[in-house]
Formats: sequence, structure tokens, C-alpha cells
Amino acid sequence: MAETILFVASQQPDGSERIELCKQRGAGIFRKASSEVIPRAEWIRAAPPAGMAALSRLRSLPGSDNIREDNDGLTVPAVCVASLSEYEAHTLGFPPATNLTLQLQSSGSLHEGSISVEKKWLRRGGIPVRVKAIGARIRESNGTSRLPDPIFSTNLLVDRLAAADNADERRARFAELRERLGDLDDEVVQPDGFISQVRIAYAANFSLDLRTHGGLFDFDPVLFARSVGENEGGDLVDAKESALLTEHEQQRFKSRFRSQKGGKRSYLLSDGTILFVDPLLGKALDIVREKQSASGEERRDFACSPQTHIRERLALDEVGDDEAADRLFIETQQFSERVAGIETWQKPVLPWVKPTPNSWLPERFGIRIGEEPDVVHVELEPGEAEELVGAIDAAIERGQRSTFFKGEDVPANLASRDAVQNVANLETEISQHAAAGNDEKGPSAELPTYFLKVGENFETLEYSRLVGPSANAAPFAPPAMPSSVRSTPKPHQVDAFAWLTEAWERKIPGVLLADDMGLGKTFEALTFLTWLRTVQAPQQPVLIVAPTGLLRNWQAEIDMHLEAGTLGKVVEAFGTNISFLRREGGNDIRGGTSKLDVLAWKDAGIVLTTFETMRDYHMSFARVPFSAIIYDEIQKLKNPASQMTRAAKTLNARIQVGMTGTPVENRLQDLWSISDVVFPGFLGTSREFERTYSANDAHALKALQDQLNERDGASPPFMLRRMKEGLLTGLPAKQVVTYEVTMPIEQSDAYDRVLARARALRQSGDKGAMLKILHMLRGTSLHPKPPVGLDDFDVYIGSSARLAKTFALLDEIKAKGEKALIFCEDLDMQAFLAIAVQERFSLRHSVQIINGSVAGAKRQAMVTTFQSRPPGFDAMVLSPKAGGVGLTITAANHVIHLSRWWNPAVEDQATDRAYRIGQDKPVTVHIPMAVHPDATIGPSSFDVRLNRLMERKRELSRGLLIPPESDSDIDEMLSAVLDGEKATPTADEPATSLNDVAVESGEGLGTANSSTAADGELSSPSADPDDGPVSATATASGSKPVLRPLLSIGNRGGGKPLSPVEAAEARVPEIRRVVFEVGGLRDWAIFTQHIERATIQSLRIIDPYCCANDAARRRLVDFVGRFANVSAGISSVQIVSFDADALQDNWESDDDQRRDLSTRIASKLPNAEFRHIQKSRRSSDDLHDRSVTAVLDGGDRVIWDLGRGIDGVMTAKYACTVNVYRELSIDAAA
Repeated sequence: MAETILFVASQQPDGSERIELCKQRGAGIFRKASSEVIPRAEWIRAAPPAGMAALSRLRSLPGSDNIREDNDGLTVPAVCVASLSEYEAHTLGFPPATNLTLQLQSSGSLHEGSISVEKKWLRRGGIPVRVKAIGARIRESNGTSRLPDPIFSTNLLVDRLAAADNADERRARFAELRERLGDLDDEVVQPDGFISQVRIAYAANFSLDLRTHGGLFDFDPVLFARSVGENEGGDLVDAKESALLTEHEQQRFKSRFRSQKGGKRSYLLSDGTILFVDPLLGKALDIVREKQSASGEERRDFACSPQTHIRERLALDEVGDDEAADRLFIETQQFSERVAGIETWQKPVLPWVKPTPNSWLPERFGIRIGEEPDVVHVELEPGEAEELVGAIDAAIERGQRSTFFKGEDVPANLASRDAVQNVANLETEISQHAAAGNDEKGPSAELPTYFLKVGENFETLEYSRLVGPSANAAPFAPPAMPSSVRSTPKPHQVDAFAWLTEAWERKIPGVLLADDMGLGKTFEALTFLTWLRTVQAPQQPVLIVAPTGLLRNWQAEIDMHLEAGTLGKVVEAFGTNISFLRREGGNDIRGGTSKLDVLAWKDAGIVLTTFETMRDYHMSFARVPFSAIIYDEIQKLKNPASQMTRAAKTLNARIQVGMTGTPVENRLQDLWSISDVVFPGFLGTSREFERTYSANDAHALKALQDQLNERDGASPPFMLRRMKEGLLTGLPAKQVVTYEVTMPIEQSDAYDRVLARARALRQSGDKGAMLKILHMLRGTSLHPKPPVGLDDFDVYIGSSARLAKTFALLDEIKAKGEKALIFCEDLDMQAFLAIAVQERFSLRHSVQIINGSVAGAKRQAMVTTFQSRPPGFDAMVLSPKAGGVGLTITAANHVIHLSRWWNPAVEDQATDRAYRIGQDKPVTVHIPMAVHPDATIGPSSFDVRLNRLMERKRELSRGLLIPPESDSDIDEMLSAVLDGEKATPTADEPATSLNDVAVESGEGLGTANSSTAADGELSSPSADPDDGPVSATATASGSKPVLRPLLSIGNRGGGKPLSPVEAAEARVPEIRRVVFEVGGLRDWAIFTQHIERATIQSLRIIDPYCCANDAARRRLVDFVGRFANVSAGISSVQIVSFDADALQDNWESDDDQRRDLSTRIASKLPNAEFRHIQKSRRSSDDLHDRSVTAVLDGGDRVIWDLGRGIDGVMTAKYACTVNVYRELSIDAAA
């Protein structure tokens, strides 16, 4: 199992930081994940050198006198943490530096002692954001980050100023702040007694902006606040979106950077921004500045590999951290695209043939040089392949990078030589068959070489062997497991050994080992490598490329599982050892030739290296003909445009094995990239792959899955993927039971109202509005009301289909004397469940709740208490996320998913808290689903559709072909729930969908492995509402599905059935709707009928863009004025909109916007209380609503949903749907 030793930092309640050294071990098939604290006395021997160096500096910083040390770690004051460099903070386990800017603006009088400073935290581009700063950490919607100095100390001084009690103290605190700001740049930053506006930003990382100017090559640094490897879509980051500075600010910085001398650690930009640079970044920027004035060749060399220059110049190798330079330098999309034109990567070479119809003999053949879009096809005449092989050999001997042949530069390396030699071998095969006169019969066996088969215009048709009609490969007999493998392999590991050895014997270029986490991929690979080194290729070394932290694990696994010396000498080609392997200064990218002494590797058995070292010295590695290359965590090569991926494609091996548990991390294209490294051409070109396969096309995904997992004639599958759950032995049975429970009237009415309101919300087209609809439907499907102010628990439980079924299940579980875990993410519902379960089942102890607010150590203590209780009924309430990872709760053998997460992997992890090693009772997973009683709405109920989506994604994700969550989920769910679809299965859909489950009687909790129950099913009047689960195989075996009766269904006209939304509108007469057409008149009756001559206590308008500009505010005030004219009066008005900074092409400030609106409202309603709430576009509660709510004097609430907002009502420019709903007060309803 992978074992990692690293420092872990955790914040204490007082803001100080606890630092411990932990040994973390990943989960295995018979072992759970673990984390062990290493005593401080052992740190000197066990800790990473970089971390120990950071600790040494930490103890020398101001404030270090307050560091408290004990046997297991040390507690550090926040001021010391803030003073660390970004590299030091990373090695000690702290989060990255914040990418927020701190803005300060003073007001009041220093002389009078009324001086104050307002602070605001801003995102890139000046967008305000809400934060909570504690100690040296700051929390906001995007997560937690570190507050480095000087942002930390400045923020602290502003807080002290705000807390000052009198004028003298305020003046003293302000003087400290002014002095601190002056210290940031003692040359140019001289703030006077009044700070008009100062912004402080912190940069910790950089990239390069490459360009040519006047025929000369040049570059400038682009700054980032933190290290980012990729964007949310899995691509290299876009500097325009992710850089610390906007393009305008970047131009200011570039000018200052070039005009100032080295050693600068802060820069004053013209807009008042003080840009502070991390100490290590400052040293790197000094190197950049030096290279800017170097010769053209030096500039080019630096741009090709800035990471290696920095690693060598800053001696980062000495701490054994190969990834340090890569965290400092960020490879952006822009850098990758531009460096491709100047770097010296040797292009990959593949053999190609133009097939002849009905014959294995090719019409033409040759080699392909490069990759899309810069591909060159060189056709070879008979005899030219052998000639080219000789030319490549001569070039390699002379140390040349390429040889010129038929007008093209052919890379001179072993991989190119092999490709050309394969063409020569094909020529020989053709000549032999022509001489024997058996051209039509084809070769007697498969030609072992793979060829690109191309069409007329060289478009790639496929990548495969040339096979004659009579070719039949002999059946493969797996070899015996080598005797030098000490550990006894499990059956699935024996199968993996057979698969890998067959791939070698069949001469497959590469394969993908994608077994589930914990199944022992490393051990499986070691059994294969042992066979290679002892039987097949004892004279050829093996290359293992892995992240730094995993290389030690490989060494440990070799020692654990194999007899000593089995694999031969192990060479560590990474970290500090690189300096001993260099023959001369520099790296392969810079010099264009091999810089490492690889002759010694000929006698090595295993060469270990990191992805970063492989990239920087790829030409050295390419000189070695490895028998096999293992890429552990190959998803690091998922970006085809990255330098790392291009370097990997230059290496040479008989077989390449990619190892990963997640070949699709962000998008399907990840799979193409990693596959193309180990087996070029297997999935076609990138463009073809993207055009053919979509994450939303189930049929295409099934075809892709078959291509990956099925044998291709005599060839073994390209990918081996087994799930842990299918291989675990010794565990009891597990069944998953879904229950379709009819909504009670109160719940179905609430669901109707949400559906009826959905049309207007949906019209906005805003993605956030779409999410809001789904969240409203999801919440109502759990319960129509929040669990607050309850007098009768039983009545509340009976108002929810899911909740009623949950407690009915708990009754049965108690009767059996067993225990249950209840997963629910709503915090209020968690609290209610804990109290209600304790009260209903008369438990003497409180029901424990584990959610995100419970610290890790306390979680384990709560689990231990639950596990140690005597036999008998008990329950625990958990959130799916916090309670779903790292806990073993085998005392429970029932899992109830009261609410469900979108991601099936999260739900499965939650279930596995009970279903894991140590469980000795059958486990039942219960999933209650609320189903609407209407025949039109019921089949498209939120719970039913979510269950179908999750099951489909769960099945597809087993093959790793789709990410567990995607943007298309929202559209799919929205369409299914609001628009519905026919209940009859299509030809492409199995008849066992949840819409078509037959209703049978059953008892107890059922015995099927996967089943569906229909509680209170309206289509079966004789069915007992307490009927148990029903086998889902009934319909599949031929039983006729029983469909729900029609309650309110009708036709739109023309025989077309209503959608769920239309059915809900028909069921909820109190919700009225009007559609204002483009260019049509606006009938105000939908507004006036509810407010005419009524007194409005409060009028609340929510519209993101209603204050966007002068015209928008004028229309807004006219809208409010109409309400004032019709009603008997308005006591208060509240407007919620985006602030000025959130709007594009807007030159107003927040104050300008607020003052103008206040003045306009006062002109219409001089006596009304007015409040304007301005929200940031990126705040945690983003605006998606466009609604008006009027609270009338009697307590009634009237709610209007405006599809296009105020503009849609006040102008005829847009079509606009308006829904209105009147919610009666409690007294009126009674």
C-alpha cells in the first residue's frame, strides 16, 4: 500500500497552528486507510528534508519564542506562519497563499481622532468577496488559504485600529498602519495622513508570456497568487483567467519590472496596488530579469525549460523535492502553445500503410512524423527503409538530433529507428510471400508490428496489425508466477499477471492498468517486471516514472514482495542524485543533447524517476532501450499539450504500462491523452475521439468501453479494470432496496407549487436559476417545511413520504434488534432526526450526529462509542460527505439514504462505512423515494429521475468513462423533471426502469440484491401501504407493468399529453401565469389584483441587473411607483441586486449606484424605509432569482416570479413569463 510521510498543519481555536508529522497509508483490499502521528523524537530521521529546513527557519522568526513543543508536534503562533515563504509553508502542510487583494480606504480626521480604515477583500478584477480571517488563514467560498505577510500584519493592524476605544489610541494605531504600509516599499510608498485607497496583493508563482519582437525572442513574467496545475475542465490553466493581475494591471507590472533592479520584493503599480512578492518567487524573478538581457540563444534556452533553470540555480535539488520548481512555475495554455514553436522536442514517428482492398498487401507505406496539426507523411520506396535506418544510426553515433531524408528532418533516436525498421521488416515480409507465390493467402501469422492505416488523404483509419485471412494466433498459455515473488498473489492479481504477460507476448505497444484503489496495482506490476527481468529481458532495464512520494513506496514494495536482488540494481534518477548523474551542466531541453550519463544504466534493473525529471532529461532517457516503462499515476500526462506529455512520447520501450485509478478525472479527453502515450493511435486522433465520443452519448460510451475492455481477436484487452466490491471475499451479502413512496397531500401540493413556478424561473436561462429549481424540488421531495417550531413530531413525519418511510424502516430495524446509519445533508433535518429517533424509540442516550462541524478526532471517538454499545437497536445520523470517508461503523448493518448526493461515488463511500471488512451481518441499503401521486408528474418525480441518473452514472463510471459529476447533469435532470418523458420503454432502454416496476406484495425488508418497492402505489388499490420491497426482475421476466392512474392529466391539443409543469399548473389554481410577448402590451392585472387598496408592509425586489445602469434604475423605480399608486401605501422597500463591481462595462462605484437609487426611491416614496443590498457576483449566495414579494398588512405574502426580471415587465423588448402565488397567513389559512 502507498505510504507517505508528510507534515500536516491544523488550525487551533485561538488561531495558532498545530504541526505534526504523519505517516499516511492508503486503503487496501483488506486494509482501511490510516494516518499515524510520528513522535517528534523521530522527526530528524523520518521527516522530509525540505520540511525540516522549513522548521529550522520557523524557529528563527520573530514570535518563535511562543512556539510550544511536545512529544507529538509543536504549536506555532500565527505571526510565524504568515512569515513563511510559500515553499516553506507548503512543505509544512499549510494551504496556499490567498489570491485575494486587501483594499484599504480611510475616512474621518486624524487630527480629531475620528480616523478609521475600511477594508475590503477583492477577487481578481476588483470583485468584493465575503471572508472570515482567523489567525493566518482566511476562509471564503472557494476554500481556505494562508494569509502571508505583509497582508497578515496589515489586516491585523486594521482590526486593531477598528477596536481602538478612544481618539489617542486610534491615532497611535493608524500611525502603526501607516508605518507598515511605508515599509512595503521604502523608495516609493509614502502614504500620508489620509489613505485614499491602497490595495495589497501577494504573488507566489509565475509563468512566462513568450513573444517575438522585431525578429528577436523575448518574454515577461506573469504572476499568480498560488500554484494551479489545471482548470476545472482539466486543461492547462488560462493565464487570462487565472493570473493574479488583469491584463491592464499586468502591463503596469511589466513596465515596473523591466525598469527596476534585481532584489525587489514589492512593486507599486499606478492604481495604488502594492504588489508583494514571495521570497522564493523574488529569487526566481531575479533569474528572469537576468535572462531578459541575455543573448537570444540563452533566452530561448531559458524559455524552453524555466523549471530546470530555476531548480538548478536555486539548488532545489538539494532538498530532494523534484516538484518544487513546478509549483513555482506554472505551465499555462499560452506558454505551452508558444513554447511549442521554439522547443526542441523530437517529434514522434510511426509507420503507416495504405491498405489494398481485399488483400493484406499494402498499396503504399512510409512513416508519419509529428502530431496534429503538424503531421508529415513520408512515403518510402522499396529499399529506402533500410537506407533510412542506416542514416538514423549514423546520426545517433554522431550525436545529431535528426537526419535529413527526402526533404524532411527525421528525428534520430531509438523510437524513430524502430518505426522505420518496422517498415523495413514489412518489406521483407512482402518479398518473402511474393517469392513463395502466396500473396493472396497473407502472412502465416500476425505481423507483430502495429501500423497506422491511412486513407486517400492520409486520414487515419485505425492503428492495428496487418492480418491475413488465414492468420490464427496460437492460444496464450500464461507463464508460471516467478518463484522470486515472495508474497502470495490473490486470484485477481494472478489474472493481472497473465494479462500483462500476454500483452508482452503479443507485442502490444502499451496497456492501461486501471484497477480500483486498494487492489494492489503496484504488486501486480512487480510480478510482471519480475518475469521480464528473470525470463524475457534480463539484459534490459525497466523505467518507473512516478510522483516523488510514490517512488519510495515502489522501493518498499520491492523489498516487501520480492527476493533480494530479483530486479537487479535500482538507480534513483531523481532528486539530489541528478547532480551525480550529470555529465555536464544544463538539461536536455536547454542544450538539445543528452546531459545525463546513462551508460551505467545498461547494467541496471530498475531506473526510478519523477515525471518532472523525465521531462527535463527526456533525451537522456530516450537513449536507453527499456524493456518496459511504468507510468504510476499516469493521469499526470492527461494534458496532451503539456511539456511533460510531449517528453513521455519520445521515450523508447518494448511495452509501456499506464497505472491509474482515475483515467477520467475531469473529462473524457483525459482518457485519449494517457492512452496515446502508452499506445499511440489506439483511440485514433484527438479530433476524431472528441467528435466520436461524448459523455452524454450512452451508446458511444458503451462502444468505447467495449473497445477498451474487450479482446481484439488474439490481442488482450487494452485496459484492465476491476472494482474492489467485485473482488472482496468474506463479506456478507449486501442488497440495495429502493422504495417508491407516494407523497402525502401536503407534500404533493408543495411540489406542485414549485413545478408551477418553474416556468418563469427557467425562462431566465441562468444556470443558477436552473440549479435553484432543482434545489427547490429536491428540498420539497425531502419535506415541504423545515423542521422548526414543531409541536407534533408524528404529524411532521407524516407530511413527508421519505421521512415516513424512514421511520417505518426504523420500526422494523428495532424489531430485529439491529442498528442503522441515516445519511442526510440538511443540518436542521439532522438535528430533528437525532431528537425524534431518541424520543420515538426511547433511547437512553442521545443520537450522535457526524457532520462537517465535528473534528476528525471527535468523529472517531463518536464512532468508537457507537461501535462499543451492546447489541440492540441504535442509530447514528451522518452527512454524506463528512461521515462518508475514513470511518468504519460495522456495528450497523442498515444504511438509510434519506437524502442523496449527486455523485454516486459519494453515496457508495457512505454505504461502505457499514459494508466493509469486519461486517458479519447482511447489509441492507434503503433508499426511500418520494413519488408524486399524479400519473403525469409521478414518473418524472425528482427522486425517481435522480435515482435513474445516478444508476446510469454509477454503471458508466465503473468503466471510468465519465466523470461522476458533470454540467450536463443539471440539464438532464431539469428536462426530465419538468418536461417528462414517456413511461413506455424505448427500444434502447430496458423495461426495468423505475417508471415501469410491477407491483407485488412482499414481506419484511426483502431478499433481492437490488429491488424496488412501491409504497402506497395508487395503481394497485389493494396494495398494503406497508408492503415491503419488490423484486425488480418481475417486469424483466415478462410481467406486464402496472401504470399509475390518470389524476389530472389532459391534452394540450392534438393529442399531445401535458408535461409535468403543465399538469402542476392545472393542479394549482392559486398560481396564475401570464406571458408578455415581445412587442406586446403589459397587462398589469396580474399585479394589481392582489395589492389594490391593500397596505404593503414590505416590498422586496430581487433582480441581479435591475440597478445595472441609469436606465435600469429608472425602470425599477417606475415599477415601484406603480405599486405605490395602486396600493394603500408601502412601509418599506428592499432591493437586492448585483453591486457595481459585478457588472461589465460599468464605471460607477457601489456608492454611486446606491445614492442614485436611494434618491429616486425617495422621490416616489418619501416616507418609506429603504434598503439596497448589493451582492458580489461571486458571493456564496449568488443571485439567480428575479422575483417580487409583497407582505400585506394582514400577513399574506404575494410572490411574483419574473422570467426576465424588471426589464421584461417594464419594456416590450423581451418575452416575459410572470407567475403569481398568494401565500395566506397562518391565521387566514386556519
